Amino acid sequence: MERDRGFKIVALIALIIAIAGLSFGYAAWSTTLTISGSAKINPATWDVHFAYKSGSSLTPTIIGNASSTGATLTSTSVSGFDITLKAPGDSVTYNWLVKNEGGLDAKLKTYNFGSISCAPATGSTATQTQATAVCNDLTYSLTYADGSAISVGDVLVKNTGSKELKMTLLWKSTSTATPPDDIKVTVSTTTMIYEQD
Repeated sequence: MERDRGFKIVALIALIIAIAGLSFGYAAWSTTLTISGSAKINPATWDVHFAYKSGSSLTPTIIGNASSTGATLTSTSVSGFDITLKAPGDSVTYNWLVKNEGGLDAKLKTYNFGSISCAPATGSTATQTQATAVCNDLTYSLTYADGSAISVGDVLVKNTGSKELKMTLLWKSTSTATPPDDIKVTVSTTTMIYEQD
């Protein structure tokens, strides 16, 4: 029995040594890898806006006997223009810029171009038929200054992106419409929505 007990003690010691040997052996073959560092959030600015082409006012280009007053430009709108066309061939054109001075490229996500409608002015002797005939001979357009179309997906490059816009209201020179009195032309709202590209 003493011999059995001695054998168990020797077996137990051998087992402890074997486990310790495995631990040391495992430790000898292990490697610790570490990853460390830092990050910084520096938000980019967003600054897409309208701007004057030059100077500090919207000055129209007028052809024929047309006139225009009251145009106002802010960073987000062009409004208040009061255009008068007197005869076929008359036109009024406004030019301004859409600029991207922010830190991200901007893409035109939505573009809804307004339209024109015509009706006899208050107190006018013109009929709706005559107003419609004049309206059919008017051209209202908004393009880039080079005449190319504005399209969804157009990109303004960050920091320096700028495109010149051109809005024109034209009474076609080939028009034969001859209203006897004033016609009111209503221009509906055009919207341009830019998003991060």
